[in-house]
Amino acid sequence: MMDNWEESWRKYADRVMERLGWIGAFFVVFGYYLNAQYYLCCWPVWILGNTLVAGYSVHKKAYSTALMSLIITIMNVYGYITWKNL
Repeated sequence: MMDNWEESWRKYADRVMERLGWIGAFFVVFGYYLNAQYYLCCWPVWILGNTLVAGYSVHKKAYSTALMSLIITIMNVYGYITWKNL
């Protein structure tokens, strides 16, 4: 019985993480659009998107992609601070 519960939970968690990965990808693309329009809000959108993509990448054990997303998130924070002070 416990194995069945664990398997069900794992499948549910996989579906949730899959959706979060797609939501993160949407926010990254939407952040590009906002950036092209010179909106300051593009930075928090990018931060959220890259954080979600990083979490999804860790879940899928794609550690190089997760590291890249975290580095980009740090760059997003820097960009937000820089744009905010302009």
